[in-house]
Amino acid sequence: MKKSTPKLAKIMNRELIINELKSNPEQSRADLSKKTKLSKPTVSEIVNDLIKEELVFETGVGPSSGGKKPIYLVYNARSSYVIGISIENDIIFFAIADMNGEIIKVSQTIFTSQTEGQIIIDLIIEGIMSLLESVKADFKKVLGVVVGISGIEMDSEGIIISSPTIKWHDINLRKELLNRLKKDVIVENDVNLMTVGEFYKGQGKNISDFVYLFIGNGIGSGLFLNGKLYKGFHSASGEIGYMMLGDEQKMNLDSGVFETNYGMFGVTKKLREINVNPTDGKNYSLLQVLQKHKDDKMVGNILNDTIDHWAKVTINIISLIDPQAVIISGELVNMDQSSLNRYKQTIEKFVPRRMPEIKATELGSKAGLYGAVYLALENFSTSVLK
Repeated sequence: MKKSTPKLAKIMNRELIINELKSNPEQSRADLSKKTKLSKPTVSEIVNDLIKEELVFETGVGPSSGGKKPIYLVYNARSSYVIGISIENDIIFFAIADMNGEIIKVSQTIFTSQTEGQIIIDLIIEGIMSLLESVKADFKKVLGVVVGISGIEMDSEGIIISSPTIKWHDINLRKELLNRLKKDVIVENDVNLMTVGEFYKGQGKNISDFVYLFIGNGIGSGLFLNGKLYKGFHSASGEIGYMMLGDEQKMNLDSGVFETNYGMFGVTKKLREINVNPTDGKNYSLLQVLQKHKDDKMVGNILNDTIDHWAKVTINIISLIDPQAVIISGELVNMDQSSLNRYKQTIEKFVPRRMPEIKATELGSKAGLYGAVYLALENFSTSVLK
């Protein structure tokens, strides 16, 4: 334990008061003294400092109980901001959030698959500045940035080894952004952030053990165990794209057997081999194209094989983790009733005694953004307490 010092004690007391006002707004200094067990002079001194720093506002006067009328205080959640970014397939999603974790605005930028990493960095910088300008937020008030990307398999130098849609080469994304923004930056696996987002704002609320399953151009899963995100010894847990499911002869070393065969790139390749347009000329998801043409025997076979293998990877995860729930996302949420029935029935056939609840995400692209926001708050918010 750290030895207590006057400076450390003051930081802890500031945090105590701020957290109390976050939980219960509109309290007087006397209320705060009672709730926090801090002396009235200590509370008054800290509150005065917080008002000067615009972390706390006086909002009005309350009724008197015989003495001086109390002045109510509220925490200023927009005293500072955090930026959350999630890169999904060929879209960069941006979110600016306040200190309560509430997203103020979301924007997005579309890029072409296999774009060079330096171009992506430029797009990230431009997207952040544009977002701040749109909500009239001062860049100086941004505490830090969290970026979620797929393929976050890094070497010891922080280089991203692989990614399904971006050519990172030898770029250290965190270092590049830190140097250009002069702000704290965290780079995290996108599916891990989606998992955290579901815990705070989505289908994972009040669930201590669940699996988040994402299938898109890339494939991954997030493991939330015993009330915490589990990352593994090498921070590489949930990389189910490397499971030995599918044709091993088609393995891509950068993505693994399962992802090569049953990620969207792999399924698209199978459709093209039988001369079926993966987009069908309209704004359909790949799975919707498969389902639309399932009466064609070859397309139907690809659809059923894909659903069966998505079910198999889910069975393997359930058998290993024994979660309370499996939250499905990405292409999985585009399953029609027939595909969903096939998916669930296949799982139930092999895990009949401990079948977890299968829940579709309702957050969509915001899952990763909420995860980024809460990770940012967890890591950066203490800087305003010093």
